Amino acid sequence: MKSFAVAILFPLSAMLLPLQTHAQITPEVATVLQKPIAIEREEVVARVPLIPHMGKFSINAAMNGLERRFVFDTGSPTMISRELAAELDLVVIGSNTGRDANGREVTTDIGIVDRLTIGGVTFRSVPVLVSDFRAIDPAGCFIDAGVIGSEIFPGSVWHIDAERQILQIAERLADLPEIAAAEDTIVVPLHDFGYPHAPVFDYAIGEFADKGLFDTGNSDTIVLFDQVMQDARVASAIIPGTVREGRGSHGVSAAGLGADTDLLRFEIEGMRMGMTELGKHRATTRSAPPSLVGLGILDTHDVALDYSEARIILHPRERPHTAPPHPGYALMQLAGNVRVVQLYHGSLAERAGLKLGDKVVAIDDRTLATGASNCETAQWLVEAGPARSAQRLTVLRNDQPIEIRLVE
Repeated sequence: MKSFAVAILFPLSAMLLPLQTHAQITPEVATVLQKPIAIEREEVVARVPLIPHMGKFSINAAMNGLERRFVFDTGSPTMISRELAAELDLVVIGSNTGRDANGREVTTDIGIVDRLTIGGVTFRSVPVLVSDFRAIDPAGCFIDAGVIGSEIFPGSVWHIDAERQILQIAERLADLPEIAAAEDTIVVPLHDFGYPHAPVFDYAIGEFADKGLFDTGNSDTIVLFDQVMQDARVASAIIPGTVREGRGSHGVSAAGLGADTDLLRFEIEGMRMGMTELGKHRATTRSAPPSLVGLGILDTHDVALDYSEARIILHPRERPHTAPPHPGYALMQLAGNVRVVQLYHGSLAERAGLKLGDKVVAIDDRTLATGASNCETAQWLVEAGPARSAQRLTVLRNDQPIEIRLVE
């Protein structure tokens, strides 16, 4: 999991990628995970609504005939809640220990869903990881039944059209003539290293070259692994005057809230996917590999993951979206309270007296409801983005309200 929108953190990115198996997994289970998934198509192109939800996209899908809503996360294996696993009477065939987006170990059970249906496409015998999402999302505000991930991608073309909010699933790119004929496309080889078949690509910054992940579980556009930033060739691509340093958490992932760490935001140009430069984009960093191109790229490009021909295709949107500037701080609902979980040095918020960890009880004239079961506040924080335009924050320190005025 990765940051939701511009001011709220709740990451879903690369929850267990790469999947690191420990002794719990038997050779028989490993064989099951690597087995190709059979695909049945009722139509040449399945068109599935992409539903905006908490800064991400969700889709409706059915598992063994039970329809639920799932986050669509290209950077994660498919994961379902323990509650859904119980409804499905899912048989556990093994377990796995991997690392989440914050680098922490997470152990999950492994089961096989007989039928996963998305639109008019059915995937047979799909391995799923079973996770206790209530441990990180007690009210189910962010995650309903789970996450649809990348192990079902091979054998299809997955076209993500954020402008029209449609996911198209086809067998071949030729079945999507509007994509095949699109101009100014960026075509990049897609690497598939086996389960969970995440979309990995080559990228370069100057003479520096590496592999990255296309991850719709991360709200940012470009996210570079911290160690990549130590390379002088990468540092030289940062646009002077755009660097903002801060402190806070990268967000919540499968093992919970990441520890506070140094943060960095900046603008970068000269990053190439394949042979084509992406232009100028906002970027940030993360403490765990790999580097990512995240959901933010969909503000300017539609993306097709063509597993049939092992390529990623980006083509410009007709009407690009310009994201608002970062406000210099980030809020998140934790245990029923809204907290400051990121704060950037020199920002208006810091100069006004805001502190990392502050409990926020009001934004402008709106008092924030509290309680672990309250989803209204969490949804408003993410989807309305009040931090971008807030003029006053009221925080509690030593049980006393303090007003922070966010105006010059």
